[in-house]
Amino acid sequence: MNKRKNLDQQKRKKQNIILAFMLAVVVFALLASFLIGREKELDPEELTAVSKSSQPLASTVLVSTIAIFPVHVAGAVNNPGVFYFPEGVIVSDAIAKAGGPTKDAALEAINMASLLNPHAKLYVPTIEEVEAGEVEFSFDSSGDNQAVAASGKINLNLATETDLLTVPGIGPATAAAILKYREENGKFIQLEELMQVPGIKDKKFSSLEPYLYVP
Repeated sequence: MNKRKNLDQQKRKKQNIILAFMLAVVVFALLASFLIGREKELDPEELTAVSKSSQPLASTVLVSTIAIFPVHVAGAVNNPGVFYFPEGVIVSDAIAKAGGPTKDAALEAINMASLLNPHAKLYVPTIEEVEAGEVEFSFDSSGDNQAVAASGKINLNLATETDLLTVPGIGPATAAAILKYREENGKFIQLEELMQVPGIKDKKFSSLEPYLYVP
């Protein structure tokens, strides 16, 4: 009887050991799975990859907010034309972009530190033009003037077709008519003479007057 009882106790003891071992295996497996999952969630390589992938997007958004505007650079520069600049650019930068000043440029007549305004015309006069009084100019130390020479106005006696086309209200036909009149009749004596050009009457003259001058 005692022997059978001992056998039953040993059998239960073995069963308990097996159950305890199986339970330990299950607990270990669950714990390992949790730790592996958390390590993967905090994987520094993945975090670095996400950080790197977000950088180009941020840079793209930043670049797209920079304003770019055109400025017409003309006169005594080596490569006149229309150039595009970001905000904060000054006159000296625009002249450099246009190939730099020519040897006869009257740089002392302009404010090289003036800020460029969008859609402005920057005219660099020659020394001869300044000495002959053919170009009026203003020196604005505040940097608010749109055009360095002629206060933004175009000299009607020196204007090219490109210059005239920058004036609101003057198209290719009107520009050609003005140049033809000047060629046939010589220099304009006064601005009102512009009304003798075919196609330019009182109303149109009034709209053009703020942009032109005759020295």
